Amino acid sequence: MTTTSIKYQTITDQQTEALYTCMKQLDLETQFMLYQPEERVYDEAKLAQRIDGAGVIIGAFVADQIIGYIQINRSNLAKVKHCGYIVLGVLAQYAGHGIGTSLIQRAIAWSQANAIHRLELTVISNNKIARQLYEKNGFAIEGMRKDSIYMDNHYYDEYYMRKLL
Repeated sequence: MTTTSIKYQTITDQQTEALYTCMKQLDLETQFMLYQPEERVYDEAKLAQRIDGAGVIIGAFVADQIIGYIQINRSNLAKVKHCGYIVLGVLAQYAGHGIGTSLIQRAIAWSQANAIHRLELTVISNNKIARQLYEKNGFAIEGMRKDSIYMDNHYYDEYYMRKLL
């Protein structure tokens, strides 16, 4: 795989199944996504609603396969519609090739073009690779949610991170 074989585009509602496949694979590969593998169920209408909502989902593609994505969730409420909450995932075999950085850069560009002033996310405190990726792209830790994640019979903290645009 070369980075030139990766294409980035906004995911459409015709690509819900490919997006679900990527999300499900991420759930199997890493414990750092919110869903356990058995918790994610394919719901075409729900995914289409996310895709057609106030935010955006940008995919990284190799041929027709989605190998990573960044989702920006945005409220329609006037007081907080300047904020975007992001979720990012890249399949394990494609990690370390700059895809996460490219997705973040595209999310920032989309946010600036759509009047988003603040991007925010949470990251499990022991996910050092993700935290470093976000910090490299200008995100800063803003706070901590103590014991907010329970997995593997342990509680984990989550960092709140933000980037002002």
